[in-house]
Amino acid sequence: MNRLFSTSEKGRAPSLRAQCCVASLALALAAAAFVVPRAGEASAGGYQYWGGFTANIGGQSVGIPAGQLYHYISGEGYHISWEAANFAAAGNLCDPSIRFTYGNGAYRYDGNVHWGCSHVGQWKYTFDWNAPRGSACAELWVGNWERMITKQCHYVYG
Repeated sequence: MNRLFSTSEKGRAPSLRAQCCVASLALALAAAAFVVPRAGEASAGGYQYWGGFTANIGGQSVGIPAGQLYHYISGEGYHISWEAANFAAAGNLCDPSIRFTYGNGAYRYDGNVHWGCSHVGQWKYTFDWNAPRGSACAELWVGNWERMITKQCHYVYG
């Protein structure tokens, strides 16, 4: 049987001091779970996986994504200092590019097209501007802006 407090060999309950320490620790941990980041802590990074296939590994069916897009925004509050995105894919993507969108799609920045075919690629741009409130996304495109593969988004709020 799991207990928060254990009794001594003589069957005594823990001291009031020990009970207060454990209760204070539990209260602090519960409060930490509800801490909301401040507006000044706006840097964020995240992955988005796309496509996939199933492989038989060790007698079990395992899902494997066809690729992943990583997106990172460095900033403070509404201010974006720089932004980066990269991808890794199981197969080659031809003429890939990244489009950064802001304010739920109201603004966009089209990155360079990486001519040729590759299974990896990365982009990084210094922006030094204030983004509008709303989504801030990195979209992975192929074929010189012909088709969007996936996108990864964060939310800019104040």
